[in-house]
Amino acid sequence: MKQIGANHAAGKRRLSVIIPVHNEADNLLALVEGLQAAAAQLKRWDMEILFVDDGSTDGSVQKMDEIRAHGTPVGYIRLSKSFGHQAALCAGLEYVSGDAVITMDSDLQHPPDEIPHMVEAHERGADVVQMVRSGSVGAGKGLFSKWFYRAFNYLTDTPIIPNAADFRLISRQVLEVLLRIPEREKFLRGLIPSLGFRQSVLQFNQATRLHGAPTYSFWMSLRLARKALFDYSAVPLRLVLWLGATISILSFVFGTGHLVWKLLHWNLVVPGFTDLITAIFFLGGCILASLGILGRYLMVILEQVRGRPPFVIADHVQGLALLAPDTEPVREERIAIGAGA
Repeated sequence: MKQIGANHAAGKRRLSVIIPVHNEADNLLALVEGLQAAAAQLKRWDMEILFVDDGSTDGSVQKMDEIRAHGTPVGYIRLSKSFGHQAALCAGLEYVSGDAVITMDSDLQHPPDEIPHMVEAHERGADVVQMVRSGSVGAGKGLFSKWFYRAFNYLTDTPIIPNAADFRLISRQVLEVLLRIPEREKFLRGLIPSLGFRQSVLQFNQATRLHGAPTYSFWMSLRLARKALFDYSAVPLRLVLWLGATISILSFVFGTGHLVWKLLHWNLVVPGFTDLITAIFFLGGCILASLGILGRYLMVILEQVRGRPPFVIADHVQGLALLAPDTEPVREERIAIGAGA
């Protein structure tokens, strides 16, 4: 593997690339080679790579050590278990030192050759460069994604860009604001647009996965969508209020009408419990649904008040900047720490 270097060149700015990894050992070598090629095009920037292993079981960490042994000084964080994609991204954000930060996936569907274009947009003044897929991501998941973005933007005051991915560049200023937010579980696709700053959008063609099968399932996407809705919208609570008010009004009107009918047509009234049982089941279902919605908001509050760490770091291997091939590598440093908050 071609080595690009180790020391931070004087006069250059640093670009940190954060890459969550979950069972992607077969893709890491090709990904690093693509990042090296992108780094060679950045004349005013040094690039550092930080992998975040999210509880991989396929030897991804061993592959990272192998890449380092062949002379490419990538760094990595190993989480104590799988905490999820967003938690892995947040873990990486706390450990980078770059003047700008790029987050991307490790399955090669986020092309490294788009990085120079992202840096150019940042140099033109954008604090956030959001990459957007130019096409659909697939039949089922693509349709779900389309309706999710449409519903999210309709229900919340924080619109997010349709087909946006966790493939973006943020400036150091945006990063420092993110790190000061005490929210336990951050939904970055909604949180970053809500911060303001100068934002730019670029399209990219999503590449085909090189090896393996996607580990981010439909149910994980559904869970992320649920979290986004409850974190950034109070519409479910307002829905409960209006549903309760509507049911109360309809019940009052029905009860009044039924009483008048009994007074006017007493002999025609057929005794029975159908209407009573139907009303009980209907109201019972509404009550249970309302309690479920309220319970979800209470769970969000409880998770925040508990203060449990969103991720726990088992190991941290310090990486170095990728530079020119003739630069001598600096002695690597290995740091083991207990947890990250």
